[in-house]
Amino acid sequence: MFSVEVNILTYNIHGLSPIFAGDKPKERIPSILDKSKGFDIILLQENWIFSNEEIAEELSGYEIMVSNKSKFKNPIKCLLNPNGSGLSIGVKDSISLLNLDEYSFDGCSGWLFRANDCLATKGFQRISIQIDGERLDIYNTHLDAGEHPNDIDVRIAQLESLKEYINSYSLSYPLIIAGDMNINLLNIQSRELINRFMIDLNLTMIDWSIEITDNNSILDYMFYRGSELVEVSLINGGVNQDLLGLSDHPPISGLFNIRKK
Repeated sequence: MFSVEVNILTYNIHGLSPIFAGDKPKERIPSILDKSKGFDIILLQENWIFSNEEIAEELSGYEIMVSNKSKFKNPIKCLLNPNGSGLSIGVKDSISLLNLDEYSFDGCSGWLFRANDCLATKGFQRISIQIDGERLDIYNTHLDAGEHPNDIDVRIAQLESLKEYINSYSLSYPLIIAGDMNINLLNIQSRELINRFMIDLNLTMIDWSIEITDNNSILDYMFYRGSELVEVSLINGGVNQDLLGLSDHPPISGLFNIRKK
């Protein structure tokens, strides 16, 4: 029997061009990366300005995977959407990485309006890591934003695509899913979507809804589940106070115990 602790962070870092970000991301985000070095696995959303090499310079001792799958072709891709979905993953070198996959959602809503989601190539990343001979799948995702009926329909379709992929590739494996889903847990109808997603995939959620009293939306999530062979249990998790305030989203972290049954 083995028992291993894995510490995971998910953070929407608001890594847009300074023109759109409203601040200086190239100065702010290195501080985020420096304070993230205690985590075994780092899942980032909205990294549209830092390359694989730039992240690697800040996160020594990690294998870095910055999304580059884009609906656009060069030179438009290079100018408009070099990082595709804006998703990035850092995995400590001490962790055995089995494989990486990246999936782009088919639909989007809004080009020059409704949060401009079509200018990105939103989707998800999946990594499989090995812990003492057992496979653990980890997903990093970011869904479309906005509350227009078209936005909601696209988001529901994206959630279904994620669920279908998980059932195809991770059905029998323990897994952790995290990211910015742009689905407000505090909205009754939206909560039904999240509850159905959890039921269909047998997931447990890190619930940080009571941690911040003045919030009116919860869009960022971390879910987990075990398998027939492996138990995944949460030791502690919620909003990471050390990183709070360095972006317009809260950083969510979870310390997990991975144990063979």
